[in-house]
Amino acid sequence: MSDEPSAKIPPPGSPVPGAPGPAAASADAPGLGQTGPKQKRNEPRRVERLSGAHLEISIGEPLSLDFPTQGKKYAGKVVGYEPYAFIAVMARLPKEVLDHTVGGAGIVAHHVVDGVVFGFRVELLNRITNPAPILFLSFPETVDRIALRHDPRLNVNLPGKINGKYGEQAVLVQDLTLTGCQLSARVDLKTPLREAQVNDRLMLQCEMGGNLRIVEPIELRRVVTEKGLLRLGAQFVELSPGAQEQLQAYLGDLMRFMEH
Repeated sequence: MSDEPSAKIPPPGSPVPGAPGPAAASADAPGLGQTGPKQKRNEPRRVERLSGAHLEISIGEPLSLDFPTQGKKYAGKVVGYEPYAFIAVMARLPKEVLDHTVGGAGIVAHHVVDGVVFGFRVELLNRITNPAPILFLSFPETVDRIALRHDPRLNVNLPGKINGKYGEQAVLVQDLTLTGCQLSARVDLKTPLREAQVNDRLMLQCEMGGNLRIVEPIELRRVVTEKGLLRLGAQFVELSPGAQEQLQAYLGDLMRFMEH
């Protein structure tokens, strides 16, 4: 087990509507007969079947647990793991769901990191309820990897603000693409943004220099807390034509500058 800081994700055991992966009624992970997360028409995503050694997972990160035979999906948080042995996940699940997982019943897990979805099958090895509800899952022999990001991600350091149900919070935009960005913010126990969760919708304001400015809604796709620093992976909900044109011009200029 690890005492590393916990990520802020939907409360363990809560349903995860719209989480990456197949629909709740599906019995497979991406690449096992499903197309995986929603994608744009005419942009098929490549699914790679890899050994479990390629699974990228860290303490404190969210893990979606799909119980296909029951049509249920829940949010969990990785609290420990041993490669090739087990993954420990904190998740509060209803008793009837747990009862159906005994005897090696399969669970489909989904994990998103840096624009890549990892889908894999696991089995429930053991569980404890004290001091917290922890599931010990088998480590996958194989994983299906799907890249979500098609646009180049460029490192930047741009001051900005996010507004929404947690009030206004200063952030640093650390990377940008045409589809999303990564933000970081200093937080403490009194900072409302510390309660941010995956799927939250907020408004991002960011000055890119000159007359270029982003004021667009974002949806949080990844929330991780590390020693007072909150890291947010965000996706633009739907860029306005003007914002998309400005962002594309900014990224294009930045890429040309980096090539020299």
